[in-house]
Amino acid sequence: MKLSIALLALSAGCVSAFSTVGPTRSSTALFSTIEAPVESAEVAEKVPVVQMTRFDRIKANYKGPQIQITPEIEAEVGFSYASFDEAVAATDYNFNRNDIVKGTVVQYEKGGCIVDIGAKASAFLPLQEAALIQVQGVQIESLLDIDQEMSFEIISEEDENGQLMVSVRRIQYRQAWEEVEAKRDTDEAFEAECVSVNRGGAIFLVA
Repeated sequence: MKLSIALLALSAGCVSAFSTVGPTRSSTALFSTIEAPVESAEVAEKVPVVQMTRFDRIKANYKGPQIQITPEIEAEVGFSYASFDEAVAATDYNFNRNDIVKGTVVQYEKGGCIVDIGAKASAFLPLQEAALIQVQGVQIESLLDIDQEMSFEIISEEDENGQLMVSVRRIQYRQAWEEVEAKRDTDEAFEAECVSVNRGGAIFLVA
């Protein structure tokens, strides 16, 4: 009996300890009265970064003798840089991807060569596009000669410097395929050299 009374007293104490009777803490959220700084409506305009052309970069890195072109020199030769710029701007260059154009190799570069195709900027011929058949480790100097004139196919749009990318390999590929198709149509037998084997078959070089 005494144990039951003790348990009842303990239970009553626990209930009173966890009772919600009495002052309760307000659940109202407190908001900061500090106002956020208002950004200025006037935002400074970013100055656009002007991309240097390839000619400008070469000119900036040139360490040779500098020749100051004076109005007297321009009057003597009858031409000026301003006149040249106007002539270039007035010239209509119409080069499109897949066009076949005549060009001349003018300079070897790392990974290819520079080709003059009559555009406002020289075109670039990558090494992998210089020939249809290339042995491993071949250099561009062994595939094309300086001042060599030949046909090139335009394979890109102009970049920020107005430069195009050209190919010889794609022209040679089409020509080779047309020759093989002509031999097929005439049912002509011919000899060929196997130059590569892969999972799909073999590649032969037709003379």
